Order: sequence, then structure tokens, then C-alpha cells
Amino acid sequence: MTRKLISILPLLAALFLTFSCDPTKNKQEPQDTLTVNPASIAFEAEDASTKLVYVTTEKDWTATASESWIHLGKTSGTGKGAIDLTVDANLGEDRTGSITVKGSNTETVSVSQKGKHIITVVANPDAFDGNKRSSTTYQLLIYSFADSDGDGIGDFKGIQNKLDYLDGLGVTALWLSPAHPTNSYHGYDVNDYNALNPLFGTEADFKNLIVAAHAKGIKIYMDYVLNHSGTGTEWFKSVKADPKNSPYRDYYVLSNGDYPLEAVGGMGGWVSLGDGNIGYKGRLHFKVDWTGNTKYVTVTETTEAVTAPNSSNAKRWIHVGSKGSLGMHETSTNIFELTLDVDTEWGFLVRTSNDDSWPVGTKYGGKTGANVITLGKPFPLDNSTAADIVFGESTSYYASFDASMPDLNYGKPDECENSGAFQSTVESARKWVDMGVDGFRLDAVVWIYAASASANAKFLDKWYNAVNEAYRATHSDDIFMVGEAWHGGHSEEQKYYAGLPSNFEFDYWRNALLPAINNGKGNTYASTVIGYISDHEGRRLTSPKAVTSFFMTNHDKSSVKAKQNPYNDNEWLSFYRAADDLNRNLNKEKQACAMLLTTPGKPFVYQGEELGYWRIDDNDKLDDEYIRAPIVWNSSATDCAKKGVNNRVDNNMLKGSISVETQSADENSLLNTYKTWIRLRNIYPALAEGTMTNANLSGSSIASWYMTADSQKLLVIHNTATSAKDVTVKDDMSRAVGLLGTATIDHDVLTLGPNSSVVFKL
Repeated sequence: MTRKLISILPLLAALFLTFSCDPTKNKQEPQDTLTVNPASIAFEAEDASTKLVYVTTEKDWTATASESWIHLGKTSGTGKGAIDLTVDANLGEDRTGSITVKGSNTETVSVSQKGKHIITVVANPDAFDGNKRSSTTYQLLIYSFADSDGDGIGDFKGIQNKLDYLDGLGVTALWLSPAHPTNSYHGYDVNDYNALNPLFGTEADFKNLIVAAHAKGIKIYMDYVLNHSGTGTEWFKSVKADPKNSPYRDYYVLSNGDYPLEAVGGMGGWVSLGDGNIGYKGRLHFKVDWTGNTKYVTVTETTEAVTAPNSSNAKRWIHVGSKGSLGMHETSTNIFELTLDVDTEWGFLVRTSNDDSWPVGTKYGGKTGANVITLGKPFPLDNSTAADIVFGESTSYYASFDASMPDLNYGKPDECENSGAFQSTVESARKWVDMGVDGFRLDAVVWIYAASASANAKFLDKWYNAVNEAYRATHSDDIFMVGEAWHGGHSEEQKYYAGLPSNFEFDYWRNALLPAINNGKGNTYASTVIGYISDHEGRRLTSPKAVTSFFMTNHDKSSVKAKQNPYNDNEWLSFYRAADDLNRNLNKEKQACAMLLTTPGKPFVYQGEELGYWRIDDNDKLDDEYIRAPIVWNSSATDCAKKGVNNRVDNNMLKGSISVETQSADENSLLNTYKTWIRLRNIYPALAEGTMTNANLSGSSIASWYMTADSQKLLVIHNTATSAKDVTVKDDMSRAVGLLGTATIDHDVLTLGPNSSVVFKL
């Protein structure tokens, strides 16, 4: 037994060594835990970047994507690795998916992507509560708006018959062209401030119009001419008949020097009343002495032979009667002579230039009140006043515009309320206030005191208060008055707020609205408008508060296409309309409408502007009737008061295709654009009465601002470019209440189409 035990021991030892030394028994098993990082990944809608998913394991693994829009650069591997992850662009809604990675265990990575879920903006305004608050005035030409009796001239009943149209447009007031008796079609030469033009109807007709307009929430403003009257007034006829003894002598600016020089100015001059012989008929010798500091002309009667005018190298000219400018002969150094047969009703002037434009400083005459020459005696020449040199005494009156409109004289500004002209015009205005008129547009206020803003403002303040006193007797509010202070631009116009609660901002169209649209430079629009309003409010220190009257063009405003400067009184004006300035581009015309009507203050819409009227395509026809065209009411173009503008119309424009009837039926017409945006202004107090603050959204073509009234706040955005633009907006865009053109929203990016506009209620 012992022997067998000993022999087995080596075998047992060998077996022990065999098992204890097996390498597979001592080797560590591979890790069987798989980790994936990160747990989630987010992409933008059009994200083209590659993102990485990191896999940690020592075993084999596989990866799959749950959605076809998720792309994996690697779908399997062994041990540690990274998966390149990309996604397709997402033009739809936000979306999610996942990546599943399998190894010893399974891990999931969530994948999200924002959608380029473009929301098409649709306007959803509040319901109109019937309270017309838009403060929008329609400038209406009585003679060419609507004819009720078939004589081709517009009238009061014609306006009354079209009140439904004006009410449907949404306007809250009508500015009527002058309604008084006149010698002209336009009415600015008033012959009786207490009467109405019989071509337009009776006082009963006018009263009926006022009552009917008020029933529709529409006020009536009369155009009132304070700078001058017509020659048919009782006042002027009396002065003309007996200038020295007329009880109305002080009503006009006469040439005897009794009145302040500040009472004259403008584009006109002195006109003889014809009460003396200021002309001459016979043979005269003219001698001009240019040798000294003072220049002289001596005129003598003669029987010597007539001298032929110098037509080749003249340096001085005599401008006399219908002969025009005739060249003089230089008989010695700086001595010029000419003998002529003269037949003139007015007199003569000496010229240093034969330029037909008559530049300032080239004409020499006399001084006001000292312009009568004595034959045979040297007469001192003056080129500052350069009044006509006449041959006899005569009373002359001053007319800022032309002979048919003699200037009224109110005396010194500090005492103007004591003048007969002041008292008479106030008395007549009170008559119309008592009849129900709600306000006045005051014509040519700049020239009452020769472009002296301080003198004019002082006068206007007194005149306004005198008329407002009568208005307040039957009203709880103040009367509205707006002045035509057209001279020198905004820097001068703003000064008139010391006298009136409102004045037309003539620079608005040229310097704010038009360049924004035509040049695609909307980003300065809001700051420019805010500047205008701030300047006006700063000048208006009395009640009622300042209200800026904004407009595009009107019945006599020269547009930017005019060849002349409208502020230079010596230059001829060429007349155009807003549509001309916008090159008759309908999209731009619509945006001009939308921008005007989302701007604070008091917007004015000129007759025909809502229909896209332009000026005639004929540069030889400069008559202002062509920008005062009648409304075409029906599609057959038969209802149109053409005679009211002396039949001076563009028949290529006044067609049925542009008529009220045709455009009313077209929801995309310019007319319906005006209705839409005036209605929006009627619905929202923030637009009609609110305060404007700059939103400063980025983009050179983007005009943006807030309109706020009490708790109501609107965001207004206009893209004035002719291409679509993206705008980042941090405000709430969930509620659009106004839209022109197209707009879409992708998160906080607003895309506005060409010449498109949107209003959001915040």
C-alpha cells in the first residue's frame, strides 16, 4: 500500500501545476459596459455642421438612426470610437429622433432639430367699433370732385351725394377748396368772404352738406385766404374808385409809404390802380450814366431821329412797354444812350443783363414810393427794390401773387387786431363757424408779413383765438386750424406753431417718405418724423397742443420732379403728383399710403391720390388744372366734373379703368389699400392718437417704430426695398393686425416681401 501511494504523488503534483498555470484562468475578461456621450444633440433648421457621438467600450458595437433625416458617418466598431452625425435641412416643423448604440448594453442619444416652420402672416385686426378716430382729412376740390346738376362743375350737392364714398374711405374730415365767390376757377381770389360761389350752390345747400357730413362723423374745414382778397370785394372796388377817400383804404397795402415794409413780400409786386397817368406815348431820349457810385438815368422829350437798338455788343438795356429789352449804345465810357418812340402803359426799367430769367440784381428801377421820373432830370437807379420807373403819379397796391389778388393790410403785428381787415375776416369766419364749420385751412400765411415768421405767428395767434372764442361758445373742444407755411422748409415752418396748432410739414414728402420708398432707405424715416413732431411740440407753448399735418402732395405743391426749387420765389413751378414721383409704381404707391397712415399726427389725402392720379404726360402743359383733376366715378368715365378745371385734363388718365367703380370692385386696388389702412387707423387709438418711438430694427431698408396710446402698443415695420428682407424681431409677432404685401415668420426672423408692411399688436 505504501508503495502505491508514493508512486501517485508525482501525478497529482503534475495535475496541480497544469491547472494553476493555465493563462486563460488568470486573464481579465473584456469590459462589458458601453457608454455613449453626449446623451442629446440639437441642430438648427439648416445646420450643416457635423457633430460627434463618443462611444466607450472594449467590445463590438453597432449604431442605427431612428429617422432617415439623421445620417451616421459610422454604424459599427470595436472598442472606443466616434460617430460623425449630420442632419438634413428641416423646412418643416420642429422634429426629434434618436441614435441607438448597441454593445454589451444599449444606449440611446436623442437628436432634436428646429424646424424652419415658416408662418405666413395674415392680418387679423380687431372689429371696428364705429368710432372714427383716424384723424384723416381728405383734401377736396369742390369744382372738380362731384357734379350733381350736369353742368360739369362740382358742387355742394355733389359732395353730399358722395358722402358714402368718403365715409367708406374712413376719413374724419374734409378740407374744401375755397367756396366763396371768385373770378377764377380755383377760388383763391375771394370776392366776398360772407357769401358762397353760386356755381357750387346756396347757403342752404352748404348747410345741408355740413349736417349730412356730421351725421357720418365727418368734419368740414373751409379753405380761408387771409393774405389777400380778390379784386371783386366791396373793399377793393371802393379803394379803386377813390383810393384817397375810401373807407377801406387801410384794408390794402398801397404804395404811398403809410404801411410797414414787412407787410409786403412774396412772388408778386406793385400794381397800379389806374388812377393816374403812369405811362407815356411819344419820342424819348434815354441816357444812362454809370460812372459814379450812384447810377442815373435821364429821360428827355426829343424830336431827334430814332436810334436803332444795339443788337451786337450792348452792355445796358432799356426795358420799356411791349418792346421788351432794347440794347443801348455806349457813346462814351460808361455812358449809354438810345432814342425811341415809346408807347407804354406802365413805364420802364434799366437792365444790365438781357437774360430772360431776370436774375436778381440785373434790373434797375426806382424805390417804392419814389419811382416817378421827372423828364430832363437825372433819376437815381436802385436794384434792390427796382420798382417800375413811371412817368406820373398813381396809387399802386401790392399783390404777393398776381394783380388779381391784392394783399390785405393788417397794420403792425402788435396791433393787427385793431385793423379793419382783421375784424372783417374774423367776423366772416365766425359766420361759417355758426353754420357748423369745424375748422379752417389758412392759405399763404407766410406772406401776410413778408416771410417774417415771428410777425406772422403773432398775427395768426390773435386770429386763431378770435375765431376760436366763437367756436368755444358752442363746443367743448378747440377749433382746428392748419397753416400753409410753405417757405424755407421745416426750419421756418416749425416757427408757425407759435401761432397755430397745426401746419403742413412740407419737408415730409421730399425728405422723409419719398426717399425712404424710392431709395429703399427706410431706416432714417422714424427718426426724421420724430424730429419734426418734437420740433413742433417745442414751439407750441399754448393750448391746444401741436398736431403735425403730414401729406404727400396737394393742389399746388411742386414735387421733386419739378425743375425748379419751390422755395425760390423767382422760379417757375412745374407741377407733379405723388404717383409721378413714385414712377407710377403701384407697389410703391401702396406703401406710401401705408407709411403715411401709420405715422402719427394728422394725415391729409389729396383728391385722386387714393386712385393713383398722375400729371398729364405733356411737359408743355404746365397749367395747374392738370394736377387738380376731377374724380372719375363710373367705369364708363362719363361721371366726371371736367368743366370745373376748364376741361384741362389728361383723358389718357381719366378712364374707366382707374374709376372709383372699377377700383372698388378690385380688392387689390390702390383705393382699397387706402380703405384698409385708414380703417386700421380708425380701429386702433395707438395709430390715430399715439406716440411714436423708434424701434431701430436692423436693415437699411427697414422703417420701424412703436405706436403707443395708454396700454395699447403696436409695432410698425415697413420694408422699403424692392426685394425681400429678413428682420430679427424680439417682440411678440403672434398677432398681426395690418399687412401690405407679404410677410412670413420663422421663430424671431420676420421676412418682409418687396415694399411690404406689417403692424403687430403687442
